[in-house]
Amino acid sequence: MDQAIGLREMMNKTKRPLRVIGVASGKGGVGKSNISANLAVLASRAGMRTLIIDADLGLANVEVLYGIKPQYHLGHVLEWGMPIQEVIATGPEGVRVLPAGSGIQSLTRLDDAQKLKLVTALEQLEDSVDLVLVDTGAGIGDNVVFFIGATQEALLVVNPEPTSLTDAYAMVKVLSLQAGTRFFNVVVNCSPNDGQAKDIFQKLSNVASRFLDVKLRFLGWVPRDENVHRSVMAQQPIVMSFPNSPASRALNATAHQLFSEPPPYSLDGGMKLLWSRLFKDSHQAQNAPAVVAG
Repeated sequence: MDQAIGLREMMNKTKRPLRVIGVASGKGGVGKSNISANLAVLASRAGMRTLIIDADLGLANVEVLYGIKPQYHLGHVLEWGMPIQEVIATGPEGVRVLPAGSGIQSLTRLDDAQKLKLVTALEQLEDSVDLVLVDTGAGIGDNVVFFIGATQEALLVVNPEPTSLTDAYAMVKVLSLQAGTRFFNVVVNCSPNDGQAKDIFQKLSNVASRFLDVKLRFLGWVPRDENVHRSVMAQQPIVMSFPNSPASRALNATAHQLFSEPPPYSLDGGMKLLWSRLFKDSHQAQNAPAVVAG
């Protein structure tokens, strides 16, 4: 709580330009959406006007974790032209949620027309938000490259499983080669201790820096905590349901580290410039050569 108070005081004293963070993972099941959902709550609690985009399109992970049942979803914007302000739902602590919709296959791979509609719709929100968290799907699909390619910074979630590390490296490789992402914050989830978390990060960082033109930074780690499962089952962020649990304390420390420092570069052109770059880069990614192992 002391960290939350300090972060809120800092935010109140400084002008907050728009900040856009994409959260990704190489494989599913590492807790990416749970971390996104909790970071959004902590950001809102600190005074940031926060929007979380559930960009795992068609699966609706964020709204399930928040225990909300939105009436509308992104498909209503892209396919029926509904104003985005009418689609956005309200989550805990005032977090605004752009829902993904559940079981909608047409959203799993956006075409160019849909991307243009998304760009145009999101521009309308620029003056009403300080922070956009984009919770992408797992893996290296087209939508993931599309969304992460436009963010100022990428936050990569890994866990101790060997497949998580190999898939995370594949994710870093694809994003660096196809989307031009050069900087990654890394959070190690479900680690038994700080030492193992840093060891996992170091293994990933060593191989990435050896073969790729990228920089990885250890942002923090979240311990194994049975309260995480309890909060997921209760459909409430753990920082609210179990605020003093080990995982909540770790998430608070991670949020403080992330939000108390400026992004790698400023978003001088606002959301319009960011999302326009996203659309342009998506065309470059489509024409890029296939990524080979190495």
